[in-house]
Amino acid sequence: GISSMAYKPKRSGGKKGGAPNARARRAASRAASGVSRAPAEKAPQAPVGTRPLHADEVRAAIEPTLAEFSLVVESIKITGPAQNCTVEITVDYTEDRTDSLSLDTIAEISGVFSAALDRADANDKFFPYLLEVSSPGATRELSERRHWVRARTRLVAITETDGSEYVGRLDEVTDDGPVLRRKKQTKKGQKPSYHEPQTLPWERIASAHLQIDFNSTADSVE
Repeated sequence: GISSMAYKPKRSGGKKGGAPNARARRAASRAASGVSRAPAEKAPQAPVGTRPLHADEVRAAIEPTLAEFSLVVESIKITGPAQNCTVEITVDYTEDRTDSLSLDTIAEISGVFSAALDRADANDKFFPYLLEVSSPGATRELSERRHWVRARTRLVAITETDGSEYVGRLDEVTDDGPVLRRKKQTKKGQKPSYHEPQTLPWERIASAHLQIDFNSTADSVE
């Protein structure tokens, strides 16, 4: 899927040791000449937080922003060490849409989510974290009915409970099951063609996922 990342630092870092810089050389020169200078006060370090961010806090922070983009949250995962974790948020459009999230939209959403999390952390209580926002991907698994509704007009790879596997064009979704046109076997270079649409009962579906589709939805039915 498409993703965007933003690091949310809460602590300052220093340069590694190496050759003396210009300031160090001037200090050494003053010391050799007997000139001294009072040490400058150290700048206060940025707060480092007191605890990790929790998934329910992430959801509560971003929830008010979802309607603006017609989004649903597919998952929120927090991985890695507590003091420098990665917050992974997967989002998708609501089921009334059949288009996909673009890279530009994901980047915009990431900025909005980042600002929402900053507001939720006004007192700098959270440890530093890396925010990663992504979409489900071009070959996502269809594990919920709304995933099927979102996949209308798309090619779907089906595995039935009896082990049979095939690809079909998804026309619509009903209470009884998805309505699919099963793809025919064609020679390389031939235009894809499909059987007549049939309803596949939900109970016969073992697994299903989207298939990358390079063809128009206006393919022939024979």
